[in-house]
Amino acid sequence: MMRLKSIILTGLAAVTASGTTTPGVAMAQHNNQVESVASISEAESERVDAILREFVADYRNDPMALNSRFGVKLGQEWWSVEVRRNETASARGRLTDHSFGPHDIVLSRGAPEQPTWYFEIASLDVLERIASGEVNAGTAAMQSFGSDRVGVETRDMDGFASTSGDEGDMYIALSHFFTKGKPEITRFGRDNSLMTHGAQATALHMMKGFRVMHFSIGPQEVANDDPRMEFGQMPNLFVVTSGQATLYSDDGPVEITEGMSIFIPQFVRHRIVNDGDEPLEGILVLYGDNSDFAFGTSYPTYLEDVNAWHRDYQFHENTQDDE
Repeated sequence: MMRLKSIILTGLAAVTASGTTTPGVAMAQHNNQVESVASISEAESERVDAILREFVADYRNDPMALNSRFGVKLGQEWWSVEVRRNETASARGRLTDHSFGPHDIVLSRGAPEQPTWYFEIASLDVLERIASGEVNAGTAAMQSFGSDRVGVETRDMDGFASTSGDEGDMYIALSHFFTKGKPEITRFGRDNSLMTHGAQATALHMMKGFRVMHFSIGPQEVANDDPRMEFGQMPNLFVVTSGQATLYSDDGPVEITEGMSIFIPQFVRHRIVNDGDEPLEGILVLYGDNSDFAFGTSYPTYLEDVNAWHRDYQFHENTQDDE
């Protein structure tokens, strides 16, 4: 038995296993309960293997590859990925002269020999959509609640308990292992976004300290209308690029329009009502992770801890590996 990774991610619903879409919106859908397939055929297994090998081939030359070891599971089938980053500094030792890759990456059939974290993909259809760039893995993995069943689940194997640092490794893999090219392109907009919190959104990039999304709230739509979603343990920064709406918060209603940024600290209620005729769109930055602050640590305490760590941090000299 595998232990479900108990991580609460404010974010996105996931693609449906059947591939159905809401009429008029190519990737948006409101149901965030995606059923995973129990098994796949040998032909499907071979296709999964081929897709993962394409990701590995690209990741070998990705400057964002990190030393890591994780699993991928689809149906009853397992794959194991081991990454050893190769970074070479020049004689001058300047970062601009560093070269990254080719990294040593081994993809093998079967579960990882040592317990670790892994990605469970709901279906081959979900993986195909990720491979084509129609939806990215970060989008497919985002949850509004821990009970959500999504297209890409992050889980721990029995005998392994992820740390906050492991979650950071997961974010990097979601953003970079499951993408291709340099630079890596993510398409966003209402035609290829997913519904969450009353808005349509696309995950643009995910790191431990912050996650970046594009959001779109349609006319007469309300974001965070569910009382459980009115506030969170971490700050949000909304950068509005088009449209107008009304923000209801602790200070009462505020009209928000294009060209505004709104920083909402932790535990400040916020509900956005689009009472205009056009979508309200922009960029949302989520600082930190709910899972870091759910059991007593506040975001300001987290910042103090991070700043204390940086006071003692020593830059590495010319080095090939950071393990």
